Amino acid sequence: MKILVVCQYYYPEQFKINDICEQLILDGHVVTVLTGLPNYPTGNIPNEYQWGRKRKETINGVKVLRCFEIGRKNGVVGMALNYASYMLSAAIKALFLNIDFDIIFVYQLSPVFMALPAVVLKKRFNKPLYLYCCDIWPESLKNYIPDEKSLIFRIISKFSSYLYSKCDAITVTSEPFIKYFNQAHSIPIERITYNPQHAEDIYLEMDFSSEDDVIDFVFMGNIGIAQDIDCILDAAEKIKYLPKFKVHFVGDGSYLDTSKDLVKKKGLEDIVLFHGRYPLDNMPDFYKLADACLLTLKDDSLVGLTMPLKLQGYMAAGKAVIGAINGAARDVIIESKCGVCVNAGDSYALAEAMKEFVLKPNMNKEYGENGRSYFKSHFTKEMYIKKLEKILIEMVEG
Repeated sequence: MKILVVCQYYYPEQFKINDICEQLILDGHVVTVLTGLPNYPTGNIPNEYQWGRKRKETINGVKVLRCFEIGRKNGVVGMALNYASYMLSAAIKALFLNIDFDIIFVYQLSPVFMALPAVVLKKRFNKPLYLYCCDIWPESLKNYIPDEKSLIFRIISKFSSYLYSKCDAITVTSEPFIKYFNQAHSIPIERITYNPQHAEDIYLEMDFSSEDDVIDFVFMGNIGIAQDIDCILDAAEKIKYLPKFKVHFVGDGSYLDTSKDLVKKKGLEDIVLFHGRYPLDNMPDFYKLADACLLTLKDDSLVGLTMPLKLQGYMAAGKAVIGAINGAARDVIIESKCGVCVNAGDSYALAEAMKEFVLKPNMNKEYGENGRSYFKSHFTKEMYIKKLEKILIEMVEG
């Protein structure tokens, strides 16, 4: 197949779409990506991509076409400018793009606006449009605009419904979202499928056994409002009297500075460490550090029902998972027996779960083995790609 991928983010930005496109190339397909200028998460566009440079390049066999984009900045205005700049510049480019392709594949991270260029391409070329939804809209907007009745929320909700309605097929990462798309956006059930995200298979064969006598809890990934970092810090404060345990955060995000302030306020400087953001190549170092991995997510919107990709990574690495989360992630933790899960936002229960792990660290091995076993049956890249290719082929063949 000749596949035209539309996604605001691509290499050197670190997202799963890089891995997916390169695997599709290895499987014999022709892949072209319509993307923006690399700047996530710092907001800084590298010099080699500025002033119109490197708008076309080939990366590991994938043809990459880049559009103008304003670098991502913190705050609602800064993020809005970033989102709008890609949406508009890519939509304009789509009006004049001269390319041969069989299908449009939108890998939809946040925001949904990145699907507009794909809708333009569908109308121009009359080709099928497939969307893989990693982040549901406008639900994700509630972290910044909680009032559904506000004018801007209602406008974005209408626009989201319009974009989703133009897709011939949509795949979601969590089963509860099938019902959401049907009810919130009137997408027919038969046009919606479920295919969970995959994680790095290479972690399955690595030995990440911790080698010190300190119990290290590690949280990896985005440090934002939705991740409910407060719950982890509240839990750590409740058990800070216990000896020999630490909590590590690996990543950055809009809530990082606030989190650091809370650590000082709670007197947790000797227990909680912030390591910053590292590339994927460095993740094995932190998995080796971890005795258990933490997974939290707020439950004040339907986004709280999602299954964060970090869960699959934790499981592949054979690490016990201690979660304060609801929805699909909670179901997987319980079904796989890869760890302990309490209700989202319940810092008291999370503190008790962490305390038990500090006192009984031998729990780690059994949970880790269960997680790896479940991962092999549900979350490998081979399984993901196989289902993705099946959907794409069926759509192309009509």
